[in-house]
Amino acid sequence: MWRLGKLLIMLAFVACAGWSIWWFLGAKGQEAGIDAWLENQRERGWQAEASAVEVTGFPLSFNMVASEVRLADPKAGWSWSAPGLTADSKAFKPTRIALTWPGKQTLAVPGERIDIAASSMTSLMDLRPGPSMELRETSGEIENLTISAQSGWKASAKHVDSRIAERPEDLAPPNSYDLRLKAQAVKLPKQLISRIDPTGWLKPSVDAVTVLGHAAFDQPLDRNVVEQGRLWMRAATIREAGFEWGDMRLVVKGSFVVDDDGFPDGEIEIEAREWRQMVRLAVSSGLIDRSNARTITRAVEFVTALAGSGDDLALPLGLSAGKLRIGPFAIAAAPRLAPPR
Repeated sequence: MWRLGKLLIMLAFVACAGWSIWWFLGAKGQEAGIDAWLENQRERGWQAEASAVEVTGFPLSFNMVASEVRLADPKAGWSWSAPGLTADSKAFKPTRIALTWPGKQTLAVPGERIDIAASSMTSLMDLRPGPSMELRETSGEIENLTISAQSGWKASAKHVDSRIAERPEDLAPPNSYDLRLKAQAVKLPKQLISRIDPTGWLKPSVDAVTVLGHAAFDQPLDRNVVEQGRLWMRAATIREAGFEWGDMRLVVKGSFVVDDDGFPDGEIEIEAREWRQMVRLAVSSGLIDRSNARTITRAVEFVTALAGSGDDLALPLGLSAGKLRIGPFAIAAAPRLAPPR
């Protein structure tokens, strides 16, 4: 019995020693990996700095803290800085990472500097093991988001919830992902509100914004997308995209593929409440010109008169040859989602 007990103690000691060595190597590997990534970006011409990178959490976690982080791409003209960033993962599943973002961050783009603040900003990233760090799922939540620009405009949202998750290849084309974005109490800049609604009819904040659907891209979402800053859409299904803003409500549904010229080709359906007010706001904001607004209004009035729906609208639209169409009539240009093939 004594020999058995002694053997078990030795085995436990060896196991603890082995785990400790494995954790130490994993922690040092994380620190070295982050330092190497920052160095690689500097070699590409970026500014990529962190005053300190430290990993703690022995024995069950890897808790990484990066202090005074700054990333900048001089060629693209953007930079991002933050006082720190925390990444936590379980030692037995290091590629599933919980990120805690600082309450204050700064983003600079050509001609503008933007201060980002939030009472809480967290996200979760689940990556496929390997050097490309391909994304399996990411989600995030932000409470009391405020965005303030140096030029004077300001925007905010009470709550933002987002998620991106890869779809099984038996349900969708390769490189397909489920997409979700929900935001509540979104306040737009006063300058923008004054431009699109000079009469003051609108509420100061959008009640809710929703985007639900899935999309296929030309490559997987991985570190190459972050480093190269290039991603093109190939197809999408919109289950629901729209907003509620006082008496106005807009919902867009449909699907499309991206044609060889980079434009969407497919069909969508628009459901709208107070659609005439939306058209007036689109004109005042410059999204559509007055001649297009008259064409759209006449076409929609014809459809709603047939349906007897008044200011409520359910309208199928076509996307083809770079245009948005009601039947055979082009009413607006469609956005280019990818370069020509």
